[in-house]
Amino acid sequence: MEEVSGMQSVDVLETLELLASSQWGLVTTAQASEAGVSKMHLSRLADRGTVHRVRHGVYALPSTDAGPLQGLRAAWLATGSQPAGDQLRAVVSGESAAAVHGLGDLLPSKYEFATAVRRQTTQPDIRYRKRELPDEDVTQVNGLPVTTVSRTVNDLATGGTDFDHLATVVRDAVTVTDVAPAALVRALDPVAKRFGSSDGGDLVSALLKAAGYRPDLRALELLSPALQENFAQAVAPHLKNTLSEAIAEHFRRLTPKLDFPH
Repeated sequence: MEEVSGMQSVDVLETLELLASSQWGLVTTAQASEAGVSKMHLSRLADRGTVHRVRHGVYALPSTDAGPLQGLRAAWLATGSQPAGDQLRAVVSGESAAAVHGLGDLLPSKYEFATAVRRQTTQPDIRYRKRELPDEDVTQVNGLPVTTVSRTVNDLATGGTDFDHLATVVRDAVTVTDVAPAALVRALDPVAKRFGSSDGGDLVSALLKAAGYRPDLRALELLSPALQENFAQAVAPHLKNTLSEAIAEHFRRLTPKLDFPH
């Protein structure tokens, strides 16, 4: 087996795979160096096509999950963060957080991270924002620290996202996540008047209506009684017409067609 500076290439690859096993099949040059794998090792593996250079200082191993979030994950690792331990330094936020949660159809131009201390970078596709985020505003999505759905909605609404894009974000928050409707209402309360609404509940209603949202009553039936009550108190009062139409349609589906004798 070919040797590279005293290490067989198979040993180098095994070392890298071990490092990358807990971070989506990705490894940074700094992490590799700490494990005794030099930039030259990585360069030679990349030349052979064994590993793939995702971005400056970050490589993908054969075991990598090359999904739509690979670029974001690589950028997060490039900040010096790690999935576990005391190396957690950056939290995915803003439009990048929306992409992780699957909210809306925003196309982030930069990877956005919140950090407790002010940071600068020369990497043009990364943006840092100095923010002190309480623990309840941060969640883990497949090992990636991300602002919660409600915190993300608030960040987008207060950060200048236009009404139409915000509408699709809120629609998806209701339909594809388990966020409590009351949390969405609270998240949008501070910006309600700027969007021409009286309060957060009124704004949620306007956004859902603009996005063409129709409540799936069959899905609501699967919610726990507490969450059903939560939905009723937080959102339903603002969606009376929409809910009435949905209820009527729901019962039309449930009511069998009767055949009367001629």
